[in-house]
Amino acid sequence: MATTREKRVRDADPVRTGLRRSVLAEAGVAIVLLAVTTVLTSTEPGRTEEEAKGATAAASQRSGSLSLKLPFDTGGEDGKGTVEVTLDPARVGGNEMHVFVVRPNGKAFDVPEVKVAFTLEAKKIGPLPVTPDRIATGHWSAIGVQIPMAGDWKIAVTVRTSDIDQATVNKNAKIG
Repeated sequence: MATTREKRVRDADPVRTGLRRSVLAEAGVAIVLLAVTTVLTSTEPGRTEEEAKGATAAASQRSGSLSLKLPFDTGGEDGKGTVEVTLDPARVGGNEMHVFVVRPNGKAFDVPEVKVAFTLEAKKIGPLPVTPDRIATGHWSAIGVQIPMAGDWKIAVTVRTSDIDQATVNKNAKIG
């Protein structure tokens, strides 16, 4: 009984009751602030959503593929040829890329390695490296090549014809 009486006296203290209420109110405010912060950090800013909608609209207007032919010369023995890069559908998002390497006489050129890199210098994006897989003699392919935004992209293709001979050729292309 004495313990119960002491508890009643303690709980009847108006200073402590006010303190308890203020602590509970602060805890409630903190929980609400954390919930709002969580929602806001997982939401895209308005300008980013607007740019994405604009890029999607521009991409849907453009269809077809992009094809670039670039001559190269690694300087070594049997080091000349042409590399052709095709990008389909050549727009923002996932693309399928094929790289064909041919000799000056038009026959397939079996090179040990081909690398491609995409750079959007206006937005300081890249280089975004792509290492295609060998499909056949002189034919390399990569599926799911991601282009993050539309623009005038610099496409750099590195062709290695021997252990020490390689060349990088560049060309700009509009990808929308």
